Amino acid sequence: MRGSSPDQKLRASSSVGGDNMRTAVVFRASVLLFGLALPAAMAGCGGGGDDSGGPTGRATNEPGIPDGAAFIDQNGLKFSPSTLSVAAGEVVYFKNSETTVHTVTVNGKNESGTMKNDQVFQFTPPAPGEYKITCDFHAQMKSTLTVK
Repeated sequence: MRGSSPDQKLRASSSVGGDNMRTAVVFRASVLLFGLALPAAMAGCGGGGDDSGGPTGRATNEPGIPDGAAFIDQNGLKFSPSTLSVAAGEVVYFKNSETTVHTVTVNGKNESGTMKNDQVFQFTPPAPGEYKITCDFHAQMKSTLTVK
């Protein structure tokens, strides 16, 4: 743009980058709106059951576990659900749904041994009361089992 006035140079540079800038702004706005809409849409997904809005604590279509049985899943380095109530004498099934190993430790005693991926452990609470469930390998994993 030799010999052009500063004003002409400014207009020329604005029109050259204008389409690219508009595309970038539209793209960024779309990403922002999608990022805000996705969590809202996901909030409508999933089942209820425990007080955290997570799983029901009852098995459905879990291999090796009867449908409707009391069920606590070990997945995402947590027990799910984090609280479960069962009747006295009811069997509770625990399943390790991830590749890391876990235990089912009840009131400080490792009841399951080391559980690998897809292994299922059955626990029948000996009496009514509250049982604290933890994992020996992952201190953040906690669940409370209430037996009535």
